[in-house]
Amino acid sequence: MKIKPNLTAEIILFVALLLSSSIFSGCKKKKSDSIDNATYYYKATIDGKEYAQTATDANGYETGSAMGGVDDVTLSAVISPKDYQYEHGKTYMDVTKGILHNYLSITDQQFFQFFTPGTYNFTSGPSYDPYKNGDGFTVTWIDENAEEWDTFSGTGDQTGSTMKIISEQDEQSQLNYSIRVKVQFNCKLYNYNTGEMKQLTNGELVGVFSEIP
Repeated sequence: MKIKPNLTAEIILFVALLLSSSIFSGCKKKKSDSIDNATYYYKATIDGKEYAQTATDANGYETGSAMGGVDDVTLSAVISPKDYQYEHGKTYMDVTKGILHNYLSITDQQFFQFFTPGTYNFTSGPSYDPYKNGDGFTVTWIDENAEEWDTFSGTGDQTGSTMKIISEQDEQSQLNYSIRVKVQFNCKLYNYNTGEMKQLTNGELVGVFSEIP
């Protein structure tokens, strides 16, 4: 697994977090303050509570890209505290899409087309393992108490859930070829350890997917 944060040094910590488990603001701000003019962000209502986090140059959060696999891969857009330092009061979200085949010989155009706007399924496998993941999306969220929730733990049932890619565009600020993608989703999140379920509604994330060598 490789991770390439936005305009920062590479971070190699994503797999460990998911197994146990750039640019954002804290969830204490009103959405009107933190989201309206944000370039990168996620927002969602989870178990009836509204969350909204942006990534900025100076607020302790960053946007990053992650990849799992070798030639058949999953690709992730990550909104995270910098250096993945999870503390109470901080949250994390990644949205992962798989499987992209023949990654080692992929063209920029094929990479772009992998994120064509439309409606997609959720998968039943973990986001870090493309061979169990299958085609479709997963969502992983770490809450303000450092508890991990995702779409594939517990029963993994996503009946009635929705995932849509709304838009995509080239991202010029990255070292490798990258695209900025906006997704909207409603889903069930399951606690990684206990299987407890929380409903996520009005989910939205704008993040970066990158070709990582």
